[in-house]
Amino acid sequence: MANREVRFALVGAGFIGRIHGLAVQAVNRVFADGPKAVATILVDKDVTLAERQAAQLGFAEWSTEWEAALDKVDAVIIAVPSFMHRDIALGAIARGKHVLCEKPVGRSVAEAEEIAAAAARAGISNGVGFTYLRAPLVRHAATIVESGLLGRPVSFRGWHAEDYLADPDAPFSWRLDASLAGRCGALGDLGWHILSIARRICGPIKSLNGLVETRYAERRTGIAGEPPRAVDNEDWAGMLVRFAGGAVGNIEASRVAHGRKMDIGFELICERGSVAFHGERANELRLYRHGEAAGQRGFKTVRIDGAHPDYAAFIPAPAHGLGFNDLKTIELHEFLLAIAAGRNLAPDLDEACRIARVCEAVLDSSASGTRLEDPEAAHPATPQKDPVLA
Repeated sequence: MANREVRFALVGAGFIGRIHGLAVQAVNRVFADGPKAVATILVDKDVTLAERQAAQLGFAEWSTEWEAALDKVDAVIIAVPSFMHRDIALGAIARGKHVLCEKPVGRSVAEAEEIAAAAARAGISNGVGFTYLRAPLVRHAATIVESGLLGRPVSFRGWHAEDYLADPDAPFSWRLDASLAGRCGALGDLGWHILSIARRICGPIKSLNGLVETRYAERRTGIAGEPPRAVDNEDWAGMLVRFAGGAVGNIEASRVAHGRKMDIGFELICERGSVAFHGERANELRLYRHGEAAGQRGFKTVRIDGAHPDYAAFIPAPAHGLGFNDLKTIELHEFLLAIAAGRNLAPDLDEACRIARVCEAVLDSSASGTRLEDPEAAHPATPQKDPVLA
């Protein structure tokens, strides 16, 4: 299997598509094991962008038609806005292609469930682009918790805050349109990431209370003479949760947090210590162990080194650090290994459904003012609450 090649179509040549394209080239040079990724064809509806990015990223071909591209490959990376996920994913799955899809998967729970069900029936390998979950020190934190070193988790505080819509004068975009982005705003764009980490460390969410706010109810369109448009989804969301394992926590997502560029992080308190991670310092982990001698108590800083997952494949020297692009290379390597083993990359499309249900449960809880039990479970559809399905 180490010499097998997997031919990739990359659909989407924007910001995140470019990062995936760089990973397709880097993965074969960074990691020695597993199948080799082949940059076969890049697809984007923008002709100029498709041609330019294909040449720069080393893809053999480019196209503006994703359907024809699928017939030339073994796997597809879906790196387009969420309103395009469903058709591309279902088309790829129907052709027996492995699928790596960016989050959030589709515009709603219903779309995520439809895609996941099709993938399960087809038996293809699939995974979801939870980039920050691939960070070596996030994975190391999970290993520490699983080892029992700090005892059982007691409380979790997690957040993902950015400021790309903090300016009240920022213009309306597709992310604010429920027919394109879905019901979830900050939850869909940012909440998915921190929820994936929370569930990895503390397990499934058993119940929650949600609160959401659309801080700026209208946005200018950017077109002279046009009136402002109503914003369809939330700018800020928070939830108080109880995990199935007994821990409690609070989780927040905000796209209106001035000064926060990529602020994802968590602080986990356990029975015998704490561990803390801050995404803007992603090559460090803060660890506190109860029971140290007087005068020696306090958090210590663990800096990334070759003992942490995947770091040594990039750099032999400790504390030199990895970046966002490297996390996508790690993700693609793990996806290639999953394809070779005939399994899914965790988190997969099934887990994406669980996270989508949690996000929509936060909206429902906020609207009703009630606590919701088993938010990860499939519940009867409520299309009247879903602009995508209405």
